[in-house]
Amino acid sequence: MGYYLDNQESFPEGIRRIGLELNNSAIDALAHDDEATHEGIHQARRCFKRIRSLFELVRDAVGKNTCAEGNDFYRGLARQLESLRDISALIGAVGILQSHFGELVRTETFEKVAALLEEEKAGIHQSMAGRSNDVESVIQSLQEGRERWLSLSVPDGCLDEVVRGLSRHYKGGYKLFHLAQGKPTVAEMHEWRKRVKHLWHMHEILLHAWPRVFRAYVKYWKELGDTLGSYHDLAMLQDKLGAYSEFLPEDSRRLLRAISQEQMNGLQRHSIKLGRRLFAEQADAFSQRMRHILQAWNIQGL
Repeated sequence: MGYYLDNQESFPEGIRRIGLELNNSAIDALAHDDEATHEGIHQARRCFKRIRSLFELVRDAVGKNTCAEGNDFYRGLARQLESLRDISALIGAVGILQSHFGELVRTETFEKVAALLEEEKAGIHQSMAGRSNDVESVIQSLQEGRERWLSLSVPDGCLDEVVRGLSRHYKGGYKLFHLAQGKPTVAEMHEWRKRVKHLWHMHEILLHAWPRVFRAYVKYWKELGDTLGSYHDLAMLQDKLGAYSEFLPEDSRRLLRAISQEQMNGLQRHSIKLGRRLFAEQADAFSQRMRHILQAWNIQGL
């Protein structure tokens, strides 16, 4: 049916359905993973992120302990699968730099660092091939996790609680947006990214509350999340360059740090431009607007 609530089901039924479908989608992705690309691992981790946003949306309705247990469960599974995603993101970051600065920087500079990353990725592939039981263990945990959704108790009439879930992340994101306009740390930008991704997935879940408007919000929350994701990948690349000191000349590392910082500065400016629209209103006004929209929605149990 899709990872959004449908008007033909009640709010509690929809929450349980979405959680179960995401859980099962992660199982399918891992069970049919292509060992050459491990795309299934990426798909499973995307499912985990959406599930965690689902928990955050209904945290006040289902209880903090239930939300914390669910978040910890899926966060733990994601961490078992994260090493390959991280190295793939760094390879992608090098490609972005080459596409923007290829005419100014020697091709060999990009090729050398990309080769080092590919070598590290091959090592991760090899270690994962020898640890197939790890993926099987995650699948087993997810199969057992189905019961979590089948038995999840979501009360009727939880509009106030859902609005609080939305507002909590908007308020945090609003604060971090204003920090981003100064000289934010990498950690602060990463925390902003996490808030934005929750808001992106929450608007997806609530899409039918006002489809035409919420589709636009989903589009721009995603764009902001992807922009901040690229910023984070380049920050990780800068850290990784230090680990390659004996394989990569100092002048090459210094040049790559400089152009990656230039690219990060551009991404920061773009994120602020998007943020001015998405965080145009203060948290209280956002809460009031969301309350009115959800009150007008024809869905039972909210």
